[in-house]
Amino acid sequence: MRRTPARRAGPQGGSAMSHVVQQIIRDDPRFHSGGVNCWSALPGILGVLSAHATSDTQSAETGCGASTVVFAAAGGRHTAISPDPREHQLVREYCEKIGVDHSGVTFIAESSDEVLPSLYDGRVLDFAFIDGAHSFPYAIIDWHYITSALKLHGKVLVDDIAIHAITPLYHFMAAEDWWRLESIPDDRAALFALAELPPEEGYTTQQFNRHMDYSFAPPVMRARLVAADTGTRARREAGRRLPWARELWQRRHGGR
Repeated sequence: MRRTPARRAGPQGGSAMSHVVQQIIRDDPRFHSGGVNCWSALPGILGVLSAHATSDTQSAETGCGASTVVFAAAGGRHTAISPDPREHQLVREYCEKIGVDHSGVTFIAESSDEVLPSLYDGRVLDFAFIDGAHSFPYAIIDWHYITSALKLHGKVLVDDIAIHAITPLYHFMAAEDWWRLESIPDDRAALFALAELPPEEGYTTQQFNRHMDYSFAPPVMRARLVAADTGTRARREAGRRLPWARELWQRRHGGR
């Protein structure tokens, strides 16, 4: 994982977008459960969105709410995916109330796991926000299809990384060199940039898979499995560094 300083200003200079964000914070609009609940992104996250969304941006999000208003205000092509059409209507009405043109937003009232597999052809997204269904495995499914459509150097913001169903996404991206961590807005989301395209076959090259997890095993069995795995890895590493030792081992142990 690579790290860069947190970005402080968006490409538009920020005045108009900052005004929209501040308006949302003041109004605290309710878009969810038919206007009863407010599960919108926090101010720091809205600030990150406003800093990266522009009129030239093609973006997508799983979920819908205050973040959708920010994307609409940026003026780019945006897709919001959430199964409740009432959220979409409330977002449209709020945009009209505060003078934000939402014509660039495509609302899809379906479950993201049904929509995303066929939604994009190739790497076309500049930015994505994952904040849809939080039960396992929705966020991982969303991440898989969205990042497959993300351009090189494109960015993805994953919300609620402390939730167990979502935490593995953070750990995976933080472990791999082709993802660069840029910031942790509101101490609950993670902004990553795709620094390099991932390899075609990832299992043997992923740092995420570097060590086995034997936590499923009882203590005695776990200790045995860990010891055996450690020994196997040590022999492989020795063989990689000392080819002659590997050949000697293989001759003595029947080519194993």
